[in-house]
Amino acid sequence: MVTPITAAAPTAYPYRPEPPEPPTASEATDRAIRQYQTHLSQGAGASQLADDRAAIDKAVAVEIQLQILALPGRGKTEREPTVAQLVEQYGQKILERHPDLPAASRETIESAIGAYKTEATQWAPEDRGKVEAYIKDAMERHPDDIQGAFEQLRDLRWTPGHFYDTNLAVAADYLRARWETQKSNNIVAGIMVDTYMDKKKNGEIPQNGPGPVSPYSELQKEYMHKGVEDQWNTLNWFEKAFLSDQSVTIGGLARAAFENDIS
Repeated sequence: MVTPITAAAPTAYPYRPEPPEPPTASEATDRAIRQYQTHLSQGAGASQLADDRAAIDKAVAVEIQLQILALPGRGKTEREPTVAQLVEQYGQKILERHPDLPAASRETIESAIGAYKTEATQWAPEDRGKVEAYIKDAMERHPDDIQGAFEQLRDLRWTPGHFYDTNLAVAADYLRARWETQKSNNIVAGIMVDTYMDKKKNGEIPQNGPGPVSPYSELQKEYMHKGVEDQWNTLNWFEKAFLSDQSVTIGGLARAAFENDIS
């Protein structure tokens, strides 16, 4: 016969303490610095110290990156602080937490900050999958509202953590081209796209937002023309006939330059 389980009987699942909370980004940075200092004072070998410096590089980059990503969007004319200035600003706070470090250790941290400043101000590699993901998310959040979908990505582009996101810039330009087509027609929007891209190729596009102007890209040109085509194909024959009227085309071209809000 099976013995019944009573309250006094030992359980098969003894109490297990909750795992400790993972360290914050700043705690991880401080831990990496302390480990380097400890190994340095103990006379550790070159290989160990190289690993410690790599850990500092990674921790510094993560801490600064998270702080920049947490910053809110900016207004169209807010230019500073730049991403480079933000990296220096947050990096200085790391140094201030460790005022008594010897010069060699401070140089190690300063080197990590400088390396991340270079990384943070480089444009991300082009990735069609990421471009498509941005477009899909914006259009799902704003069904039947191309302007709203575009403005979602534009606002994200205007946050410092996304100033150098190439794929976000391409996705936003795709939606901007769709919006221009919706406002005018495919002829006007196509001319605007070509004019804009020609000027960008020649370095003639001024900064028109808080972030830097994205570099010329054949992928961007492809997606902008795709935006024109995709939006035009959503219209029925009557809408196309109305928008194809000469007066609509002339009125659209009268807006002269492509009013780019994202650069």
